[in-house]
Amino acid sequence: MSFKIKMPDPGKVLVILVIFYTVGIFGLTFPSTKSYIEILTPYTLIMNLALLMLYHTPWSAKHVVLYFIIAVAGFLVEVAGVYTGLVFGDYRYEQVLGAKLMDTPLIIGANWLMLIYFVYHLVSRTGISRWMQVIAGALLMVAYDVILEPVAIRMNMWEWQGGDIPFQNYTAWFIISFVFLSMLHIFKVRAENRIASGLFAVQAGFIISLNIIYRFV
Repeated sequence: MSFKIKMPDPGKVLVILVIFYTVGIFGLTFPSTKSYIEILTPYTLIMNLALLMLYHTPWSAKHVVLYFIIAVAGFLVEVAGVYTGLVFGDYRYEQVLGAKLMDTPLIIGANWLMLIYFVYHLVSRTGISRWMQVIAGALLMVAYDVILEPVAIRMNMWEWQGGDIPFQNYTAWFIISFVFLSMLHIFKVRAENRIASGLFAVQAGFIISLNIIYRFV
């Protein structure tokens, strides 16, 4: 006997998320509420990843293994980055992203998986060749990091030594993303998901909005 969970309409879920993120934008704008909203950051990332996985189809052992590998590898490369400075540059994580292991937030591997999943899902729908999808996806990951960095720093997620973001960081993002996306393409992973595109748009809109606001606040 098979058991299937009936998920809510993704449109309704996205409306709730838009409201949720809009409240977050206003909360992060004002010093009196900023610290309270920042506390929700790791739980929000977990919620987003959980939504992606719940709406993901089809599931197989291949999906579980590859997603697990990406999450663990994403965490380990961040550990290497924090301890050596040779991956992304010299940086350290603050407390906003939650519990740490080896000075690295445990949630960061899940965040790598979530972003890679977003990008893989999007570029897989373009119809271009697989390797062009990998390159385009890696470039999209870098573009996402470009808009993420100023917001992450203002939200006390991490801090760069000297205050400047090294170009090395973006090179590392491209290479790591290229490897992870290549894995998914080599194993021909299917990522059908009714909420992925909308959720990525909401999350990106949140970051872009904060970028604009932080220019004036």
